Amino acid sequence: MTIVGILGAYYLDIDPDTEEVSFLTPDSLSFLNDFFQIFGKWVTWLAVASPIGLIICAWWMYDYVKKTKELSELIDTPSRAKFVRNLDEVEYLAWSLPQRYENKVLEKKREFKL
Repeated sequence: MTIVGILGAYYLDIDPDTEEVSFLTPDSLSFLNDFFQIFGKWVTWLAVASPIGLIICAWWMYDYVKKTKELSELIDTPSRAKFVRNLDEVEYLAWSLPQRYENKVLEKKREFKL
């Protein structure tokens, strides 16, 4: 998306009289014209918004993977005492992750009769 934003900004042509937006792309990039037209004058903002979106999505993915790994390590303990000791953290992780992880915690609680 960043590349599309940069290319769109480079080939952007706005008619000063009618404010009509067009893109003067070479033939090799003409397949992008329809995509550029969707964004119109805002195509230059893709160059700004795309890296920000990428950083946010990468952070979300990192956090999700970290939490699932941590939860699975805490749940896979055979010791009831260790599970009870970490129960607050387990419940928080299960709450912050999708419902299927909360179901796994409930299943483990039933297994330990909590």
